[in-house]
Amino acid sequence: MPRRVACLLIAALARHAAAQPATDTPQVPIDFSYAGYGAGAAVPVARAPVLLVRPGGPDDTALLQAALRQAASLPRRADGLRAVVQLAPGRFRIGGQLRLDADGVVLRGSAGGSVLVATGQGRRALVVVGRDRGPVTAAPLQVVDEVVPAGASTVTVADLAGLRVGARVVLTRPSTAAWIHDLGMDTLPGTFAALRYHWPAGSRDLVWDRRIVAIDLATRRMTLDAPITTALERPYGGATLAQVTGDAPLEQIGIENLGIDSEYDPANPRDEEHAWDGIVLDHVEDAWVRRVDGRHLVSSLVRVGPRARRITVEQVGNAAPVGEPGGYRRMSFLVEGQQVLVQHCAADAGMNDFAIGFLAAGPNVFRDCRATRALGASGAFESWASGVLYEDVRIEGAALRLAYDTRRAQAGGWTAANSVIWNSHADAIVASAPASAENRIVRSNRPLYAAQLAQRVGASAARAVLDAPLRFVDAGREARPFEFTPAPAPAAQGEPHHALAIRNGRFVIGGKTLWGGAVNDAWWLGQTSSANALDAGISITRFVPGRSGPGLTEDLSELAARVAAQGTPFYQSGPAIWYDRRRDDHTITTRPDADVWAAFYELPWARSGQGQAQDGLSKYDLARYNPWYFERIKTFAGLAERQGIVLYHHLYNNHNLLETAAHWTDSPWRPANNINDTGLPEPMPLESNQRIHVANQFYDANNPRLRALHRAYIFHVLDQLAGSDNIIFGLSFQYSGPLAFQRFFQQTVAEWERAHGRRVKLVLDTAKNVTDAILADPALARQVAVVDMRYWHYLPDGSLWAPEGGQNRAFRELHPNEFGDPGTPALVYRQVREYRVRYPDKAIVAWHAGTGQIPALMAGAAQVLTRNPTAGHGQGREVDRTPLDAFVQARLGDVLADMAPRDGWVADGDRNWVLADEPGSAVLLYALGGDAIVLSRTFGAAAYEGTWFDPRSGRTAPASLPAQLGQGTRLAKPDGRAWLLLLRARPGRSD
Repeated sequence: MPRRVACLLIAALARHAAAQPATDTPQVPIDFSYAGYGAGAAVPVARAPVLLVRPGGPDDTALLQAALRQAASLPRRADGLRAVVQLAPGRFRIGGQLRLDADGVVLRGSAGGSVLVATGQGRRALVVVGRDRGPVTAAPLQVVDEVVPAGASTVTVADLAGLRVGARVVLTRPSTAAWIHDLGMDTLPGTFAALRYHWPAGSRDLVWDRRIVAIDLATRRMTLDAPITTALERPYGGATLAQVTGDAPLEQIGIENLGIDSEYDPANPRDEEHAWDGIVLDHVEDAWVRRVDGRHLVSSLVRVGPRARRITVEQVGNAAPVGEPGGYRRMSFLVEGQQVLVQHCAADAGMNDFAIGFLAAGPNVFRDCRATRALGASGAFESWASGVLYEDVRIEGAALRLAYDTRRAQAGGWTAANSVIWNSHADAIVASAPASAENRIVRSNRPLYAAQLAQRVGASAARAVLDAPLRFVDAGREARPFEFTPAPAPAAQGEPHHALAIRNGRFVIGGKTLWGGAVNDAWWLGQTSSANALDAGISITRFVPGRSGPGLTEDLSELAARVAAQGTPFYQSGPAIWYDRRRDDHTITTRPDADVWAAFYELPWARSGQGQAQDGLSKYDLARYNPWYFERIKTFAGLAERQGIVLYHHLYNNHNLLETAAHWTDSPWRPANNINDTGLPEPMPLESNQRIHVANQFYDANNPRLRALHRAYIFHVLDQLAGSDNIIFGLSFQYSGPLAFQRFFQQTVAEWERAHGRRVKLVLDTAKNVTDAILADPALARQVAVVDMRYWHYLPDGSLWAPEGGQNRAFRELHPNEFGDPGTPALVYRQVREYRVRYPDKAIVAWHAGTGQIPALMAGAAQVLTRNPTAGHGQGREVDRTPLDAFVQARLGDVLADMAPRDGWVADGDRNWVLADEPGSAVLLYALGGDAIVLSRTFGAAAYEGTWFDPRSGRTAPASLPAQLGQGTRLAKPDGRAWLLLLRARPGRSD
């Protein structure tokens, strides 16, 4: 047992002896005694069969997971337990992650000291307890009470719908616009305030997992097994109740008598490329963590997720965290769940060591806990944790806060409700809340939790809970050694590999031509609520610690599958413009602290652990790289190959260097933010109206210090990612830099290619003058696979909008309407056709200029952009998909790579365009006007099937065709508007 925790325990027991529970319970709205294992019961002493495991080698992950699986295979006993996996004394090296995902299994260390050591890199939780998903529920039933006060445990529903005593239910209190408005959480001022501060409706729904313990059939009133912690009020939407029909939480899982440690870079005391969390519990109930000692983690030793309930964490200590002293770090104990009891626990050198998290539904209790040398306040973190008790909690060096907060705590606003700070001590204690959900600070000569528990379960049962840390069980002779024989490595299975080829200027994977929309990585913005996170778009490298899902830390497998399934085969990634969401306010101030807000946009360069950057975290080292960032992109690239997706990856983000100075303020390349000698200007060369333009200085390949850093970075990107055939590399999204740097970039890529004997695909995504100069150089032109023409187009008067690169201005600074000027179909066709003719081996990408996709498609474009190409955040809920995409994918995917623009096949070629393969077995005709299409030649097949496609509605209709399509044949259109006609030769009928 750690000495620090042992001393804490002795002090706790002395207090128990001196202050036994009083018979009269202090009056507070919430009965907190329902917190903890069994809703206020003593954690059991596990005497199930014991498997003894000894350290087995350089990596014990498979060994321990196999032991846990064997324990899970045993039958459950009457007490709900199956087996104990007991670790012998020693250090167990864990290169991966352990999962306790079966009921009734206990992971226990020995008295001699058993330590789980997280080895290597990888931001992970070392041990995960519970299911990986929430319960399945029936249709929700409306709660019909006018008001159910906080602290109540009975609700009335409109219809019992088969509900029975003992059933699991999910009670949901909606966060309606009316409730949010009355709290004032939709009115805060400031730059982008709606994105930074305001609570969207539906983003703060409270969820309680409960069981029904009684039902009054006559009144449809039911009693739940624990109280709610925020009132249900009909004017604010009341609540719904849904019965659990599947995937109920796991039960009876314990972790005890263990040490948890993490390897880290000893040269960097703020290293974060190692285990973030020790133990994470979610989708589990009646579980426990006790007598665990943690060291060297980035964030939490114990994190209890929102759908975990009836959890006891006791006699646990966390010390020596390794990571930045900033937001989401060093939170030794983070509770986001329900009915959680954290008692007799200690933490050292942390920030928000005893944190109550986002929408923690409660009731939850921190009792008899100590934080020493605290670097930041403990208390509510993010929004609306309700029903939390801090009793006899001491924070040395910092505050204890349950407050309205728009600076710390993720700009959470009202962070806590119906909560109590009881007989606690800190540098400052703050409790504020709206009048409808009061938070209290209480000094009393009586305990609260102990008194409530004794009144509900009796003094004897209460003492068993309060004194639980006294018990220690070691299996001793009961244990039987666990024998583990590693399974032979499975024979190499060739995973589906869909390599990208560019054939006749088209993207082809697996013999099928790609066509469709794109998904763009978000550059900024983000939320931590799963309800509205997707509104800020998607990013491969956005990081929300402890939260995965769409718009959060993306599950990359799910993301790749979703991108493929929705018919958007192109994905564009690249660095964001800043790491910390606080900078979304677009100010240029130096942050006074490192209370950074998630979602975090991880960047390619590593933090140094030295100094303080403008965001409050340590400065960057431009000569070292962020392994998490590159592992995420590499992983997604592999998934993209399997799903048939093209991944564009840009090395830089030009947006950092231009326009609002906020774009440059937190940039890793700004000298104030790195430890390198770059020669770039500091202080910032601010212009009027807080503008900044440092692109030409940044893209100066003649600066030897910058040149060396850029070259090393380009090499590293290719070292990490060029093994994927589906990646197309670009210099920088929104690139408008000088021609000299584009040359330097490509020459550096060529140098890497020679050194590695491998070719990579490049996209030119820049100004027209730079593009043309590169394509005029045979050596540089050979490297280019894709020509992206989004940054120039013909205007309706026939003039060309084509701002030159190297002007030290962003494209939207050079054009006031930000790509708002429309083109015409004929001019878009002309632009694409010009480059298609000159560079038939290269894929042409074009901006639609307000004309839709068809003109560019007919001219031979491989991809057409229909969304604002300067957008700073990508698609979230909106999908870049048109009816034309589905039509082309379904009917032309097998032949589009063989189709090219054809002249002379139809009359009136200015208004009628043809895309066809050489023999004419697949012909796509586009008629902009007129009532018919007149053929100028005889088509090659004896018989065709025809399909009209309406670009306006996306509907198709069969075309009535003559027996022979010859010169002069007149094909009547459905009407005089623009139509597509697809002709496919009937099988077996060609000449």
